[in-house]
Amino acid sequence: MTQLNYNLTQRLMGAIGVAAIASLVALPSFSQTTRPGQSGASTPAAQTGQVERTAAIAALDQEFFRLAYQGNNAEIDTSRLALEKSQDQAIRQYAERMIDEHTRANEALTQYASEQGLELPSERVDPLNQAIAAQLTQLSGSEFDQAYVGVQANAHLRAISLYRTEVAQGESQDLTAYASQLLPSIEEHYEMANAMLPEYTTGNSQSPADM
Repeated sequence: MTQLNYNLTQRLMGAIGVAAIASLVALPSFSQTTRPGQSGASTPAAQTGQVERTAAIAALDQEFFRLAYQGNNAEIDTSRLALEKSQDQAIRQYAERMIDEHTRANEALTQYASEQGLELPSERVDPLNQAIAAQLTQLSGSEFDQAYVGVQANAHLRAISLYRTEVAQGESQDLTAYASQLLPSIEEHYEMANAMLPEYTTGNSQSPADM
């Protein structure tokens, strides 16, 4: 990770607690959620069926499914914010591509969940990315453009690690195939954002070390 990427992340996550960061990297058990319109209570038979379906998926696959789904939503949300805030054509084109490709990526995960009888994560975006998005909303102009590109580079760098782990260690053939298919695109998204960073720091009075 470049020093600039690191400092951008530190700047945006300064107000985020350790617990939020830990929630991204830990591997807790896949939590059972409730579909919209359903009450929290369910019959014992329904609960047993859900537990059996979830248990059939390895813990690593469960966590990949959750983080991939939430990560796609985070990319969509911050890129929609870029379309609202940025007037830079290159950033707007990048944001439009992120919205399109991550939307299609989550459509595939939603179909997988439907086929497996799984619930989607109750939180559409994880706490870390919620906090990052909240920080981005406070920025504007060139400051927003620079931060958005840095956030994109870091988010896709984390996603590369997540997807490579699933490809190498996942047990679900469907999810490992999904990860393998999308990994080249995620690597390209990272390379694009990382290549854009120098352009959006040119002429900035702050050095990377000051951010």
